[in-house]
Amino acid sequence: MSVTATPLSLPPGYPRRFEERVRLDDGRTVFLRPVIPGDAAELGFELEHADPETLHNRFFRSTVRVDEELLTYLTVLDYDRRFALAAFADSGVAIARYEGSPGSDVAEVAVAVKPEWRRIGLASVLLSRLQAAARENGIRRLRADFLADNEAARGLIARAGFDTPVYQFGVGSVESDLTAQR
Repeated sequence: MSVTATPLSLPPGYPRRFEERVRLDDGRTVFLRPVIPGDAAELGFELEHADPETLHNRFFRSTVRVDEELLTYLTVLDYDRRFALAAFADSGVAIARYEGSPGSDVAEVAVAVKPEWRRIGLASVLLSRLQAAARENGIRRLRADFLADNEAARGLIARAGFDTPVYQFGVGSVESDLTAQR
């Protein structure tokens, strides 16, 4: 499947302004767009076929039970307090999301990129776009938890302007004040 345009069936509140083509450091191009419910099947396939390291770094375990409830949770968004962007080439190659509670101005952020698409600027682009969406939607702080031995995550959060991480029991926790960044 080649994703080159916006799907025809869009949920209410779908923010087209976050759609864009991005050329990465190695010359490859991806199409970024907000996640929609119609992405559930492809996301499920990607999760079921993800390498254990990617799952471990994202979910802190090497396997994930993929079912309808999980896929609905990951793809039915309000584009305000729950927002996710996917990067597509011939198929899904990366996803980034933030999750905040109603009435809160703090949200959790997470990024996952397929191994063959790492170290070419994709995670940085996704996180930058998420930060912009969060600011636009009234989120003032982003939080992230990551495994302390995940060097890629440490580098990503440092480049993205997050505070110095605090480490406890092998997990790093970090925040970013979005009101101080522009």
